[in-house]
Amino acid sequence: MTDRKFRPNGLIAAGAVAMALGAPTGVAAADDVAGFYKDNIVTAVLGAGPGGGYDVYARTVMKHLVKHIPGQPAFIMQFMPGAGGQKAAQYFYNVASRDGSKIAKLSNMLPAFQLLRSGVKYNVSKLNYIGRAASMQYVTMVWHTTGVKSLEDAQKAKNPIVFGSSGKSQSNYIVPAVMKNLLGLNVKVIAGYPGTADINKALEQGEVTGRAGAWSSWIAAGARLVNTGKVVAIAQAGTEKATDIKNGYGEPVPLLLDLAKNDEERAILKLLASDAAMGRNFSVPPEVPKARVTALCRAFDATMKDPEFLEEAKKRKLIIEPKPCEWLNAFAQEVVATPKPLVAKAKQILGWK
Repeated sequence: MTDRKFRPNGLIAAGAVAMALGAPTGVAAADDVAGFYKDNIVTAVLGAGPGGGYDVYARTVMKHLVKHIPGQPAFIMQFMPGAGGQKAAQYFYNVASRDGSKIAKLSNMLPAFQLLRSGVKYNVSKLNYIGRAASMQYVTMVWHTTGVKSLEDAQKAKNPIVFGSSGKSQSNYIVPAVMKNLLGLNVKVIAGYPGTADINKALEQGEVTGRAGAWSSWIAAGARLVNTGKVVAIAQAGTEKATDIKNGYGEPVPLLLDLAKNDEERAILKLLASDAAMGRNFSVPPEVPKARVTALCRAFDATMKDPEFLEEAKKRKLIIEPKPCEWLNAFAQEVVATPKPLVAKAKQILGWK
């Protein structure tokens, strides 16, 4: 499924782009890159359907990214939901053209899934990440009637916090499973809800008393529950701590990673929180010519600083926490290098085979 194509207005001189890349042969390289992308169409491949967070972030980023790519191509959207993002990932890695005409917004779980799931047909070590628009910091919220206002309260709670989940491969299952099986909290998980909206409805109807979800989702789709105090933040799951998220006592919400009792627990928590750090990432397939990958990385960096992009992101209530391609590729490599014994323990914690 594709959407209509988009083309930016205005021109960016190839020489200016070459100066930004800072290489001795930058002008020739930029001319080559610009020549490829001029009058071309870039396809943005999404591992999800239209209308959700993947779509909004990808469409907003791509609209402005193409202005900064030498040659300023048009772009179209291609939605490829299925198998928790695995369908799109396997297509992108094994089938998609390797010339730089395909840019993907794939699942942020790919590095972890490469280790934790069987039958994976991709290797993130060979993907070319071009940048991250935002983290996907997951925040654990509990219903206000539980009386739990902090993680310390949850650790002492006699009644279990019942979390709603859309499936065992989703972060809304992984986070409470970690809280229960690694950190020892009194937690239960009910899986099978179709999506976030259904879990929020279950919260209001009293079917469940907690949900772990991306902070960007809470302040957008769940804003009414947050702003009215119906839900209370008690923990963050990720590798980067947000200091502006407060618990029911007005105190900063702790990072689950900081609760690790030893290096082994910390390594396991980091693996299981890697999806938050990978966040809203964008990539191109393996073997794309190096000059085009570099140009896309620098175009992504420029987009993240573009006033028009930042203004549109603000209007759409999109969190922007960018990381460059160098950081993202290094982090993905670190995740997939997790020792096998720790991966086995992580699977045990999640109840995965």
